[in-house]
Amino acid sequence: MTHSSHLLRQIIGKIEEFQNKGQKTLAVFDIDSTLFDVSPRVERILMEFASDPRHQALFPEQIQQLKDIRTHRKDWGFQNALQRAGLDGHHPELQEAIRHFWYQRFFSNEYLQYDLPYDGAVDYVNTLANLGSEIVYLTGRDLPRMGAGSALTLKHWGFPLDDRQTRLVLKPDKSLDDAEFKTGWFAQVPYEEYAEVWFFENEPVNIHHLRGQLPHVNVVFFESTHAGKATPPEDIPKILHFLLDEEGEN
Repeated sequence: MTHSSHLLRQIIGKIEEFQNKGQKTLAVFDIDSTLFDVSPRVERILMEFASDPRHQALFPEQIQQLKDIRTHRKDWGFQNALQRAGLDGHHPELQEAIRHFWYQRFFSNEYLQYDLPYDGAVDYVNTLANLGSEIVYLTGRDLPRMGAGSALTLKHWGFPLDDRQTRLVLKPDKSLDDAEFKTGWFAQVPYEEYAEVWFFENEPVNIHHLRGQLPHVNVVFFESTHAGKATPPEDIPKILHFLLDEEGEN
């Protein structure tokens, strides 16, 4: 059993123990790059950019390098994929055109269908919900642009979402800072009602901000990819997947 699997099983054991005592628990999950791999969404957008006749006319040479572009799970945004394709930042007009095209689509309901759940994520969240834990999906996505698509994608893949025991919480406005929004949400949690609260998150900036104000929340670092704006904390548990019976870390 891997370190990730061992930790995940420990949390299950605690929830079972509290449930047997009639005590409530709360498990909070970030979505992007925690429950879902967003690199397929990025890849789809880049491929659509490359197939657009307008872009082919404007950037005929560079488009040839984009046609077979592929993203990796460790990518953050689209820059890594462009660099692997040989577009290393020396084409500012192309970079700006891609950024604009990507921004309009990445933060939209329509493209969330291309995200893929990480290994074991669906089963693990369902396991916690079936044990009686309350589940909250707390995301930096905003409600106007991504609310409907987020709910549809969660349900499509089989994540529990009933708006009672399992809820989806998005930013009311895109202008809100992710870290401040998430910490603000946690600040309003009635902790006296819960025996224990966990938060699964991939972004170090959000983790540091939360721990600075609410150190009693049990944070689990999901080691996938992040913006690189802060160093991941070394003193909290980390996982690489949500599998309970994985033979080796990937």
